[in-house]
Amino acid sequence: MIQVRISPAQRRKLESELKQFAAKAQVAVGETVAIIGTSVAKELARKVQPFGLAQKMGTGFELSILKQANKAARYATFKGTQGDIAQVHTQYRNQRGAVTVRPPRQFQPERKPFDRQEVDDYVKKKQANAGIAKAGWITAGESIDSPLLKTSKNRVRKIKGIANWIRRHVGGNKGSSRFVRKSGLNSTIYLTNNVGYAYSRANSNPRYVPGAIADGYKRSITMVKKLIKNLK
Repeated sequence: MIQVRISPAQRRKLESELKQFAAKAQVAVGETVAIIGTSVAKELARKVQPFGLAQKMGTGFELSILKQANKAARYATFKGTQGDIAQVHTQYRNQRGAVTVRPPRQFQPERKPFDRQEVDDYVKKKQANAGIAKAGWITAGESIDSPLLKTSKNRVRKIKGIANWIRRHVGGNKGSSRFVRKSGLNSTIYLTNNVGYAYSRANSNPRYVPGAIADGYKRSITMVKKLIKNLK
């Protein structure tokens, strides 16, 4: 669980803009923390590996899955490693999820080569799951219960800039949030990514969470300014 709270330093940067927006939108100041929550959720999603939210990144990631699986299959054939493609791929991935072992260009197989269809089916399955860890954060951000995050028809306002390879997974129980409303800017939002491997070594690093939160706060200032402009 990630706790999203405004620190004293960040409060000084945001307080003026948030109060101005709250007055124009005729909502409680504490309610504006919801905007920060969605901003932070987007930045958390952006920084889950592979870094980024664009479709280009997703296409590259899916291509990488293909290359990594094929590399693992060839190396297992070279070394005689037993198991199916899923097992050898897992075995040869390092802490960052990459397969760095390389067989020589020419070698005498030490096991029966993998069936091409088996490898292709495995790759397609892995590619279909690309973006789920990121979708967990987007789901959490879009689950924040606030009138500021609803359309005029009371529908959830989607977080913008989320490419299809991530958007296709958003929803369900992949993420959740809890909004604790208090006076002023003392409100707190808790974001939870329910995707099991979202915190694994292959998907994150120890510094990405605080960095994402800091970037989310910065981005929210721009968001609030734009919202104020639209209310004029």
